[in-house]
Amino acid sequence: MTGALRTALARGDGAAVDTLMNTDHALAVLLAEAVGACPEAVAVVAVVERAWLDTVAVVVADPDPPVRVALLGAVLRLMREDGQLDDAAATTDSATARSPESEPSPEPEPSRAGFFLPPDDRWAGWWNVDVSSWPAGWVPTAEQVRHAVRRLALNQRTLLILRDAAKLSATEAAPITGTEPDDQGRLLDSAREAYVAYLDEECRAVDSGAERR
Repeated sequence: MTGALRTALARGDGAAVDTLMNTDHALAVLLAEAVGACPEAVAVVAVVERAWLDTVAVVVADPDPPVRVALLGAVLRLMREDGQLDDAAATTDSATARSPESEPSPEPEPSRAGFFLPPDDRWAGWWNVDVSSWPAGWVPTAEQVRHAVRRLALNQRTLLILRDAAKLSATEAAPITGTEPDDQGRLLDSAREAYVAYLDEECRAVDSGAERR
C-alpha cells in the first residue's frame, strides 16, 4: 500500500476504501465461501465485513503487512475463532454422485503425483486455464468451481485459494495456514490434482445431461 493511500484511509476517504475493495474484496469472498461451514451469502458478508474492519485498522497503523495478506488472514482467523470453518469435505452430491450398479467403474488413470511440482509446474497460473480433457469451449461456472473446491480437505482448500487464486507466496501463506513453506509444495500439488479431478466430474455430468437431451 502506498503512503498516500494509507493517509487517505486514515482520513476516512471513501475512494481509498473503494480502491482496496476493488483489488481484494472478491478474494476474501471466495476464501470465505470455500472454507466456511455456512457458505451462504449472509454468513460470508458478515465475516468479510468484520475482516475488512480489522484489516483497515491494521494497515493504517502498520506499513508492513500487505493488504491482501492481512485481509485473508483476518477472514481465516475470525472464522476459526467463531467455529465457522468447515473441516468436513463433501465427496458426492446429486450432480456428481454415481451408483456402482448404474455405471461401470472407469479405468484407473495414471497418477499425476508431482505433475504440478517444480521444475515441472506446467500449470503455473492454472486457475483460469482450460484442461485438455474438457470439451472445447466449456467454461466452468462459478458454482461448479466452488463445489469442486469445497470437496477438498480444509487445509487443501485454504492453501489452494491463498497460493493459486490470491497469489500469496509460501512465506506469506505460512502464518495464515500454519503450514511451513517447505511443507506446502506437496499439499498444494495434491489439492490441485484433486480439484481438477472433481471439476472433471462436473464436466462429465454436463456432458451426460447434454447427451440425454
